Amino acid sequence: MTADPGDPWKEIAPPDQVPSVSARRVDPALPWGVFWAVDADRNCLLILQHRKEIKAPHRLPRLRGLRVDVHAPADEPHDWLVIRLVDREQREIFHRLCLDIVTATGLARTEEQAMQRFLARTWRWHRLLTGARDGRLTDEEQKGLLGELGVLGKRLVPALGGAEAVKCWTGPLDSPKDFEIGGICVEAKTRRGAAAPHVAVSSEHQLDSSGVTTLFLHVAEVSAGGPDAAGAVTITEVASDLREMFAECDMAAVDLLEERLTAAGFEWTDDYSDRRWILGREHLFEVREGFPRVVPSMLPRGVSNLRYSISLRDCEPFRVEAAALVEAISGEDDDG
Repeated sequence: MTADPGDPWKEIAPPDQVPSVSARRVDPALPWGVFWAVDADRNCLLILQHRKEIKAPHRLPRLRGLRVDVHAPADEPHDWLVIRLVDREQREIFHRLCLDIVTATGLARTEEQAMQRFLARTWRWHRLLTGARDGRLTDEEQKGLLGELGVLGKRLVPALGGAEAVKCWTGPLDSPKDFEIGGICVEAKTRRGAAAPHVAVSSEHQLDSSGVTTLFLHVAEVSAGGPDAAGAVTITEVASDLREMFAECDMAAVDLLEERLTAAGFEWTDDYSDRRWILGREHLFEVREGFPRVVPSMLPRGVSNLRYSISLRDCEPFRVEAAALVEAISGEDDDG
């Protein structure tokens, strides 16, 4: 695909009225509907047109000087995912951002993947513009990804196989749960091995088991390790090991893994050699009646986006062996 090297909005006349936009396709050869556009206020836009059944996540990137939102006209067969430049002094860097997003989106094989890549690239720029070093995952994001890759590689792949396991990894797609296997869900958390035995919960939805057959909380101990620490690994090494494991038996799983890693903000070209991690013990709990948690039904009207922590000591009555997860997944497969 050949991207426009100049200013792609320069020759687009603004529409006569709000909320219309004037647009032209980025590249006719691109299978996905990506458009340069201008609104009635002469703001520059990049638009991904997609089928209505492909829903964008509720949480969208927030960037200074930009607005990311979804336009869903009732009288049209498509919705629009729109990135709008509102700080006109940033037009040059916005153009660079858009070219990067277009390139990433062009590698998608399906329209759903196109949306995932469109947003994943936008999230990467969000990290760049909010101070993350070189756009890399922060330490907390690395630890979270390590926890999810551990569940994927150690728990789900043996039970489901590579491709099916990766399909169930919904965390990077902004799902309320990190893994969804039919009615079985798994929320993955990490904690520092030497820290107080607590884990952070970032939403009242994460441990909500309503509408779920069985919900598990998987907690992995992940601690920072020095350059000479025995057994310490980088996030790149863990991702590479998983990719190599899939490559030996299921190349379809490799493609899916790449898509999910991109959606999670991981890039192979980023250098994580200065951050190594020691992976410790893992704990599995079944979240059921009496489990220490806060769920939406407990909150008064108007209260949302709750963040809290839970004590693992108080989770002990709910501890289960790893085999319980495998048995639950097997039961789900048998029912299906």
